[in-house]
Amino acid sequence: MKSIRLLVIAALVSSWCAVSPHAFAQDVVTMPAVQKRIVAKVTAPAHVQAVSNAVLAAPTAGIVSGLRITPGETVRPGQTIAHLTGPTVTSEKTRLAADLKTAQIRVSAATQAAAIEQQKFEDQLSTRDAIARVRADLDAARQQLVAAQSAAQGYTGLATITASEAGVVTAVSAADGQYVSAGQALVTVSSSRDLHVVATLYGSDAALASVGMKGVFLPERGDAPVDVVVQRTSWSVTAPGQLEVWLNVAPGGSLESGAVGTVSLSASDDKRLAIPSTSLILDGGEWWVLVHDKSGNHRRHVAPGLADGGWTAIRTGLSPGERVVTQDTYLLFHQDFSAHYQQAD
Repeated sequence: MKSIRLLVIAALVSSWCAVSPHAFAQDVVTMPAVQKRIVAKVTAPAHVQAVSNAVLAAPTAGIVSGLRITPGETVRPGQTIAHLTGPTVTSEKTRLAADLKTAQIRVSAATQAAAIEQQKFEDQLSTRDAIARVRADLDAARQQLVAAQSAAQGYTGLATITASEAGVVTAVSAADGQYVSAGQALVTVSSSRDLHVVATLYGSDAALASVGMKGVFLPERGDAPVDVVVQRTSWSVTAPGQLEVWLNVAPGGSLESGAVGTVSLSASDDKRLAIPSTSLILDGGEWWVLVHDKSGNHRRHVAPGLADGGWTAIRTGLSPGERVVTQDTYLLFHQDFSAHYQQAD
């Protein structure tokens, strides 16, 4: 009796094994490749900045005085940012003032000498050569005075740090009361002219960005969205995989220097062959699909494009109407995995 039961069980197992592949094949879920327009969106943090920043540096050595500005503040053209004081500045001002006083005295003396010589000439007590000499001395004295005045005024201007154009302070590199040398940076100002939206993308998002792509910049403060267009892109040298994207504001829009927010870009293809994204299989660093026909499933290497809403465009590898497996793709793709390997002894 026990042997009969074993024979029945063996028969059932054999019949299940015989029909299982056929039944499994009947359960495969497929869908044909169709023509579809895929639109992908990329979103990233962004900020507004000028192409280049203005660095206000100390034109001469001195002690910083009156530096009260902080990052984020807006400055106007000609606004005084700080002054330079201290012994060095005082000494130079004193020297220039002495040079100016000397030049003024020389002009006064040369003017009197010229007047006296002219009177002597009129009284026929001098010559034309003497008149020419005193007039030349007067001209030289006046030139010296102009140079001394220019130097004194110029140094006064050097001791006062002013903003050359409107913008937003992005960095303050010195402190009030600090001694600085000539050329040392004090304040960095982002200009209000030539403003751009700058965003940083990574990975697959970076691969989608291209010049001419349109998008929208939404400021964090709740201002109205601004239409923008990608002007240029550049890969970072120090951070592999990081793409810096510069966007121009569309005609009619405006940007505020230093504003932060979010930029959204839209990438779209013309109508392309597309399949459900669940059909794609990543194996060995390449993309595959299982093409299904009357004879079963067949591996096919493909090149995917944009993806959106559960669909992925296929650049190469498929023809319109070909059916691809959309369910249990990885399971079916690797169901014969053991056939490629020999079990160790």
